[in-house]
Amino acid sequence: MRLPGRVRAFAQARAVALTGALVLASAPALAAQLPQVVHANGRHALQVDGKPYTMLAVQLHNSSAWPAVLPEVWDEVLALHPNTLEAPVYWEQFEPSPGRYDTANLDALIAGARAHGLRLVVLWFGSWKNGQMHYVPEWMKADPARYPRALDEHGTPLEDLSPYADANLHADQAAFAALMDHLRKVDGDRHTVIMVQVENEPGSVGAIRDHSAAAERAFAAPVPEALAQALHRPAGRTWTATFGADADEQFNAYGIARYIDQVAASGKARYALPMYVNTWLRYKGKHMPGYDYPSGGATWNVLDTWKASAPHIDLIGTDLYSTDYHEFTKVVGQYTRADNPPWISETGYDAGNAPYLFHVLAQGGVGFSIFGVDHAADTAERKAATEAHARNFALLGPIQGRVADAAFKGTLKAAVEQRGQPKTDIALGDGWTAHVSYGAPPWGDAPPELPGNPTADGHILLLPLDKDEYLLVGFHARVEFERTRQDGRMGQLLRVEEGEYRNGTWVSRRWWNGDETDYGLNLGDRPVYLRVRLGDFPTTLTDTADHPVPADPADPAR
Repeated sequence: MRLPGRVRAFAQARAVALTGALVLASAPALAAQLPQVVHANGRHALQVDGKPYTMLAVQLHNSSAWPAVLPEVWDEVLALHPNTLEAPVYWEQFEPSPGRYDTANLDALIAGARAHGLRLVVLWFGSWKNGQMHYVPEWMKADPARYPRALDEHGTPLEDLSPYADANLHADQAAFAALMDHLRKVDGDRHTVIMVQVENEPGSVGAIRDHSAAAERAFAAPVPEALAQALHRPAGRTWTATFGADADEQFNAYGIARYIDQVAASGKARYALPMYVNTWLRYKGKHMPGYDYPSGGATWNVLDTWKASAPHIDLIGTDLYSTDYHEFTKVVGQYTRADNPPWISETGYDAGNAPYLFHVLAQGGVGFSIFGVDHAADTAERKAATEAHARNFALLGPIQGRVADAAFKGTLKAAVEQRGQPKTDIALGDGWTAHVSYGAPPWGDAPPELPGNPTADGHILLLPLDKDEYLLVGFHARVEFERTRQDGRMGQLLRVEEGEYRNGTWVSRRWWNGDETDYGLNLGDRPVYLRVRLGDFPTTLTDTADHPVPADPADPAR
């Protein structure tokens, strides 16, 4: 779709900034800085070119990452102003016969991403895709004797490879190692590819766990000692004795996590990019593993088992398809841990979830990816989703490094509108509070009862720049700053500048005052950066000894 002119102009400035960043990224001094996930004080960051990086990502539909199809997707991809593309590599295409590898699709993805100024996250569609073996090579599907299927409790084969069959594991390891080896050769000095997803929404569909002979033997044995110790469970007990009614799902989670961890380890031995697993979630009231969601994936109830069993997986991502505030923020909270940052590895192409990007980032998130951006009908809902997400990405693109750094440090603040609650407060520290409201007029007094926005799409970010100085960005919200510390001093806005960052340097466009500040700082649907400087002064003259009044140079008494 064609975006409003104000968003297009803003995005053009953002594209210039991104192009400059990519030129810098190709410099020899940065070539050795492999992307990595770093940790400090229970927080995390994805570092690209040695600096924290915010993934503003879009993902192609499953069958769009073919060289003949890719030319059709770029306009729709770029319409959202992402800095990162997620796209699959298919095992069945990559290894058409045992040990013979076809890199044509992968090479076309890398070339396309470079040509359009994007970083790339490669999705390995290997042993699992949406809880089944959709993309396993035909020569494996046709030979279940050599490459065993998982079995349900009746002995019926599932559309899943058994995670307890060495032949399956070794085949996936070999192919994935070849993939990573090729990435190292063609991209090891460019880092177009910044991360790799290992498998896709793994787990079992049609049964809670594998009942093959090898799996049955493992289930009857004691829980591995390292896992029992990590989960603070007694050693030497069976799965049933240890986990009770949850034994089947915990067993399946362990088996799948260990399988995927070994695949990841084989790939990292060739080229040690960050790696993650995405998750078909247990949410929206769903509770039946193997039927409501794939059993054994990294759902919240088995997340500790996954973390203990897959040390080569850097992140657990969430495929979070909800526009409900409570559901979305609940899931983000479940995956925001000392050993895992929030990473929305997929979300729906919907205007209703666009504001939640800000919530994710303020929780220390590393990114947000919108699924299915190509080959969709041009409906009113689609146009609204494109504009909502494009507006966010165009706004954050030029400052994504600053956002990532603040998210890593834990200093980033956000407010996201919740339907029926038109006001919220953000404690800023140093005695300051930001009052955020939704549904007020662009200027003038707000009504006694605020209506909120019709689509509940207000959202803002506050990035600290210095003491009592913030960068404010967002949409459809009014922000008022108040000094709430009871110390006899009163707060005030010292200056509000509208401007932009050019090559990392702030350039002021104009100062706000009068009508623009008398009724709070009002953000509409126009992308804008506001640099806000706060100050305070005594409410009486009793503390002027600590804060002397500067002498007037024209005063004769001086």
